[in-house]
Amino acid sequence: MIAPDVGAQHFIGLNKEDTPKEVRKSGFYPDNLTVSQKFNYLKFVNSSDTKTLIVFFSEDNISTHTRTVCDYSEYDHMLRDFNESYKKVSKNNWEYEVNSEKYEVTLEEKEWYFVIRIKKKQNKKQVSLNG
Repeated sequence: MIAPDVGAQHFIGLNKEDTPKEVRKSGFYPDNLTVSQKFNYLKFVNSSDTKTLIVFFSEDNISTHTRTVCDYSEYDHMLRDFNESYKKVSKNNWEYEVNSEKYEVTLEEKEWYFVIRIKKKQNKKQVSLNG
């Protein structure tokens, strides 16, 4: 499975300088109204103001994960995209692969909105029995 162009675009692994250009290609625009000095991130909104994308970065300014907060008007469309484009793992969890790296997608339903989190899937560490 590969990351689709709609819903939850793959922005993980980009450097901070290139991220705005890539995000704009997907219909998001910078939102600098809220800035936190505590976290290293960039915030974007779509033109209809129904999705807010936050891209988080490491100390080296490489994107590590994303969080998209969506209005429920996007729910059916996003769910359909995820089910068509990603491997479903459980009710609100999917995974996909880019360049031999696996990523996990989690959808969390809130009262007034829903949240999509995308991050690199953690490999289960093998335990050595030989010490």
